[in-house]
Amino acid sequence: MTENSLKEYIDKFFDELVLYDDYKNGHYYKDLLKAGIDAFLEYENSYTAYEIYRTFFMIYQITSEDKSEKNEGPISMSKEPNSLLDLVQIMKKYEENTGELIERQRDHFIHSVNVFLLGLSIYAQNSRYREYFKGYVLKSKYKKYYKLEDGELSHEEFLYRWGIASLFHDIGYPVEIIGKQLNKFINDGVKSISHVYGAETAIDFKDFDEFNTIVKLDHDFADEFTKDFPDAKFLNMFKPTDIIAHKIATDFDGVKVEDVAKHLDNFVYEMGDLGFIDHGFFSCILVLNSYGYLIQKYSKSHEFFFYPIVDSATSILLHNYYGKVLQGDRFKLKGLHPTQSPIAFLLILCDELQEWNRQPFGVKDKQKGHVNELNITIDDDTLEVHYIAKSGSMGLGFSEDKEKLLYNVLSIKSAFQFGLRIKTEVQQHFTLNEASDRNSLAPDILLRNVENLAIMIHENYNETIKKEYQEKLDNNEEIDADLQKKFDEMCDYEDLMPDLKIANIRQARSIPIKLDMIGCEIADNSDERPEITEFSKEEVEDLAEYEHDEWNKEKEATGWTYGKKKNKKKKITPYLVPWDELSEEIKEYDRDPIRNIPSLMKSLGLKVVKSKIRLLTIEMHNLHEDTSFEDLPDYIKYTNYKQAEYLIKILSLRGFSIVDADSEGVAVTAFDPDTVDYFAEREHESWYKLKVNLGWTYGSVKDEISKTNPNLVEWSALDFDKKEANRLTFRSLPDLCKKVDLKIVKN
Repeated sequence: MTENSLKEYIDKFFDELVLYDDYKNGHYYKDLLKAGIDAFLEYENSYTAYEIYRTFFMIYQITSEDKSEKNEGPISMSKEPNSLLDLVQIMKKYEENTGELIERQRDHFIHSVNVFLLGLSIYAQNSRYREYFKGYVLKSKYKKYYKLEDGELSHEEFLYRWGIASLFHDIGYPVEIIGKQLNKFINDGVKSISHVYGAETAIDFKDFDEFNTIVKLDHDFADEFTKDFPDAKFLNMFKPTDIIAHKIATDFDGVKVEDVAKHLDNFVYEMGDLGFIDHGFFSCILVLNSYGYLIQKYSKSHEFFFYPIVDSATSILLHNYYGKVLQGDRFKLKGLHPTQSPIAFLLILCDELQEWNRQPFGVKDKQKGHVNELNITIDDDTLEVHYIAKSGSMGLGFSEDKEKLLYNVLSIKSAFQFGLRIKTEVQQHFTLNEASDRNSLAPDILLRNVENLAIMIHENYNETIKKEYQEKLDNNEEIDADLQKKFDEMCDYEDLMPDLKIANIRQARSIPIKLDMIGCEIADNSDERPEITEFSKEEVEDLAEYEHDEWNKEKEATGWTYGKKKNKKKKITPYLVPWDELSEEIKEYDRDPIRNIPSLMKSLGLKVVKSKIRLLTIEMHNLHEDTSFEDLPDYIKYTNYKQAEYLIKILSLRGFSIVDADSEGVAVTAFDPDTVDYFAEREHESWYKLKVNLGWTYGSVKDEISKTNPNLVEWSALDFDKKEANRLTFRSLPDLCKKVDLKIVKN
């Protein structure tokens, strides 16, 4: 964006924001979220966008952890997948990998973050909207909203509801992409025969009721809600479309709940008949399914679901549904007023206005001009938007059409007295820089403990600097300027700049990932597996190199560049180089955090142990070999870990899973011969591909140095004894799993 950007408005929002866990429990969540947003505003790309998703959910993820209480006990872990975050990643991958197969497809991943930020800006700048939102919350029967210490409504209530609605309003978009792909494929195919052909396609749900259901864990889930709304007793409060219908009928006068419920029940079939897909409908249901399950599972307040979450989810539906359905002949509603649904009003507005830097994926979209920059003015009276496209053409009437649409769907002047004005300017001879695509893996350490680990990592870093500094003093060695600066800049975690806190958070979150790479995991002290107190030299080296690579990605994505002399202000560092180009002294800064992982876990009441998959890998090795697994070269160990993980994928193809022994489900004690043959062949194919990728070739004798192996042939050419060895693995697998406290179950 240009200098006249959203940043000053975002700054104002955060200046006035107070987060409950910050003032109540001494956290730094606001700093972390603000630092991530600042990085995104300066370096808008997939990496910085994903950090905002991650940080928002780090603050607000629903787990077994009680975030409203101080927790002085041992660190805990969450194996609960972050389903919404996973869906966002799926949506991103679908867009990037399949966009070229359809005509019109633009980014929705970074788009959703920009929608989020635009909404924060409007909230900060427009007092009318803030009053509408406040009135909407206060008139509700919900009284557990976020409050300040004096009991007043906190801006955090808006942040939470808006964050869910804006960041996840497009998570169902892959459904729409699939429909578009199918339509284009069929029509391209028939037109390749003759242009007179034409075919309409649609996605048909054979089991929509299964999708349209919240998993029932607590039969009393809706009891408190139906006391407040007796009419809801006649609805199924485990059915997302009924929940949404009740919410719409409650918020919009003259709309009958049975009419909306009937339409929503048939909406998926109407889409099929008319040949379109409303991704907001699927996004809404996915949000309700995910939150409904988690809130029941962790016994969180059910009111928390039926008010803020249902509000956000319904707003996700309304961002398309309001204009296309509720304003149609069936319901005939007028322009949406912010008093009726302030989050839906804002989502429709921001979703339509967010046109800048939307990467094109579709064939025709790539041929059009695109908005590269934005000048925006927001105040109590006016919303002025100035789009700047640096090449191409936005099309005749672009601004007028967008204004007309928004004035029709929304009661614009209720929030902006002098209205909305949109202007478009095209500047030739410039090209849009493509955003770099960097992804991060989500951790499974719970929120509070990520922060605890980050603090300890920082303290260990300080100790490393002190130790190096003192050793040079004791040995009368010269202290270089870089070390002196590090020593002078040492401080407590709470005094760190937010971007450095985020760096420590990243390192903490990656601990389970690093451990998984070497076949280890974190376990409670009560676990019977022996504790690993130190890693091998090779493991330390491999994980330190991985840590440096992750550090490089983080620095590059946040604007740092290579230079011979470090300069924080200009974001220049001499260490932004491959691992092999670092000095041994600098490599120690990456090795030390790896060596410290076992002691870090120990101090938090946990321990590092061999993962059950690693133990299973060892058992499979012992089944075939007399040599000790621990004596194998590290690269062979890693190969075996990968093979074990792939083995789990092979099992899933036939509907089997490997789970903890105490998990639900009857243990499979044996596979039939056909299944064994199928698994054995697939496992050999996987081993074959992996070996080839690692540089191995066929040879009459097995040689680790020259990387030759006589078994490096296709399954059909493998001799009988070797095939039997593969079959033995799967015949023995149920018993091998039992040895390491695992079992195989049929899904």
